[in-house]
Amino acid sequence: MDMRYIRTKLATDWEEEKPGVLMKLIRIVFPDPNQDYKLHLVRAWLIEFDADGDPGREVGIGENGEPVLAGPDSRNYGFWLDTNMTRKDFPGDEIAQEEFEKQWNRWHSRSAQEAI
Repeated sequence: MDMRYIRTKLATDWEEEKPGVLMKLIRIVFPDPNQDYKLHLVRAWLIEFDADGDPGREVGIGENGEPVLAGPDSRNYGFWLDTNMTRKDFPGDEIAQEEFEKQWNRWHSRSAQEAI
């Protein structure tokens, strides 16, 4: 398989959501599995694309260079995977597969430790 990987700053300008009292109550009654998808912390995206140019996996990198989210996983489909965008739609620099895998594995090992 011919996978390609990029680093992009596209969609890294989200503001932190500060829900009001009513929204907090609604979330208690109707929990959203994506509510902890902290887009406001992402300063760069690492994205994996398949041979057709479709996104496959993504890692959001925070200000400190550490992953702050990744997808898909058991709760979230992913931010970019839920679009009809392909590689040609993304500005960004090509990166090595090893760089992507390092951050992907870093996220998932930390997530596994937090689940214990």
